[in-house]
Amino acid sequence: MKKFIGIIPARYQSSRFPGKPLCDILGKPMIEHVYNSVKKWYRWKKIYIATDSLKIFDVCKKLDIPVLITGKEHIDCLDRAAEVVKILEEKNEGADKYIIIQGDEPLFDVRTLDVDMEDNLINFYTEIQDEYDIYDNNAVKVVVSKHSKAIYFSRYTIPYHDKQTKRKDIDLKIYKQIGVYVFSGELLRKYSELESSYLEQMEGIGLNRFIENDIPISMRYTSYDSISVDTFDDRERIISILRKKYNKRGMIIDNNGKITKKCENKTP
Repeated sequence: MKKFIGIIPARYQSSRFPGKPLCDILGKPMIEHVYNSVKKWYRWKKIYIATDSLKIFDVCKKLDIPVLITGKEHIDCLDRAAEVVKILEEKNEGADKYIIIQGDEPLFDVRTLDVDMEDNLINFYTEIQDEYDIYDNNAVKVVVSKHSKAIYFSRYTIPYHDKQTKRKDIDLKIYKQIGVYVFSGELLRKYSELESSYLEQMEGIGLNRFIENDIPISMRYTSYDSISVDTFDDRERIISILRKKYNKRGMIIDNNGKITKKCENKTP
């Protein structure tokens, strides 16, 4: 059986939401929520938080979460993950595959990972159901070929869907990228060796670096949507979803994360 190492990149100085890995979500820092979600998968050799922040490092240590310090120069999460691979493989502690889960995905569902993992580069996507995501530039869209390869990633709503230019009256389907990536160590190292590309820089999406260098990206569909926390409003959205989740189970969760059963009103 192949060995998998999970890498959760967590950068403190986010331009849109500084300090977001440590933002409070119902009594816990977001990075703890992400780690607790990710560790539920049964095939891990180990999971690491990868950060350039001593604040995040110290919080992870207090929570007994494995964490590695990386450089501050990295352009994106994939470059940061490539450094982790280098650190681990130099100590002969690597794995067959590395799975990168964004540190801002507290609702990540590990059932997403129960797919064919044979390809050396895999990303995940789902069909957008919430209209909010269609026009949100923080939700990355992807166009996928008939052979399940990524054609292009964009923050713009693709495909273009004006009624006047459509050649056929067909239903609109827009797919959203899920911030989860499966790499062989070789391809992750290759990513860090390639120069940052034009489309990557324009869109702010790392995987476009591979597309511009004609390196295929295998896409795996998942029905398990995930919401990334890119802004303070996203945090509020996550809290609302978690409250509704517990409410459906007949429980209440307060701002400190304490869970209690609902009081039943019994008619005499």
